[in-house]
Amino acid sequence: MKRGTLIGISIIVTAAPWQAAATPSDSVVRQVRSRADKAAFEGAILIGEKDGSRSVLTLGKNPVQPGAIWRWASITKQLTAVLAMQEVARGRLDLDAPVSRYWPDWKAPAASRIRIRDLLLHNSGLPQPDESKADPDGVPAFYRSGAVAPAISAGAFCAGKPRAEPPAKFEYNNCDSIVLAEVLARVTGKPFARLLQERLSEPLGMRSVGIFRVDQPAASHVRPNGEFSKEDALLNLGVYGASGGAYGTIADLWKFDHALLGGRLLPRSARETMWKSDKSNGFYGFHQWIYPSSLKGCGKPVRIVERQGLVGGIELRNYLLPESGRGLIMFSRHRPTNLGDPWENKGFAFDLLSAVACRR
Repeated sequence: MKRGTLIGISIIVTAAPWQAAATPSDSVVRQVRSRADKAAFEGAILIGEKDGSRSVLTLGKNPVQPGAIWRWASITKQLTAVLAMQEVARGRLDLDAPVSRYWPDWKAPAASRIRIRDLLLHNSGLPQPDESKADPDGVPAFYRSGAVAPAISAGAFCAGKPRAEPPAKFEYNNCDSIVLAEVLARVTGKPFARLLQERLSEPLGMRSVGIFRVDQPAASHVRPNGEFSKEDALLNLGVYGASGGAYGTIADLWKFDHALLGGRLLPRSARETMWKSDKSNGFYGFHQWIYPSSLKGCGKPVRIVERQGLVGGIELRNYLLPESGRGLIMFSRHRPTNLGDPWENKGFAFDLLSAVACRR
């Protein structure tokens, strides 16, 4: 990315309504802002504290509004995993049961062998939407504006010829979340969008959060500052559903993160099961990456829970720090963005996490 000086910066500091402010120190905010300036970052960054307070920095030549509605892209999968684990904690969903137990008429060839766990770990071997036939614009047919709703694709494309026998080697696949949402619909009797609203949006006061629908025109799929790339116009974000169809503000995402870190969404045992990862599976747990990073100044490796999102012209990162209860969220208005990967112990995201995590 071309480097330059950012000429517009806005900072909003907000405390949790039930507690006094314990927002990041001016020093931490200055460090984050300085690193973002050097990286020519365009978008929004949120620094979250254990008590729920937060600082939101909006940066760039034309800063977005702090309350801008963003596509959450694959961060949606993190919400989906929590909804699934709530059913596991209630004893209504068994991680090692096959999909066919909950969806008997699902036509996938391996319906009786693909476990719920395989969907959450991307070990299902289901057909790959990214490999569906591309149109003249190069967009896979699965994501084209005329594509079908997730509830239909779960029983159609995603139930087609598998790419591998389960449990398969890890391969990132949107069909896994889309099928899981239909399993949850059958277990709870509620479609994914309603489940999200009743279990997360309403209880946590996430008033901006919703799920795109296929019957919405592409132009109504909000992107900060109203900018659209050629790719944006070709996609129908409604096809993503539980795999990447959520939208909302950066502050509302922190409400979800804070509730998850604070044990308000899952029992500790269920949360730790969700956050268990293995190097052999790319450190991928249940729809999120969990790994140690030797952040600068912390003295010992820090456990990081990460969820990435990429769609159209934006890139997003959601970082949770379980041991401190803090969080860091980055919503970038342009992609590709050189955010780096903290597990490599270097890069932009690594530097920001070090500033946020390695302090008393």
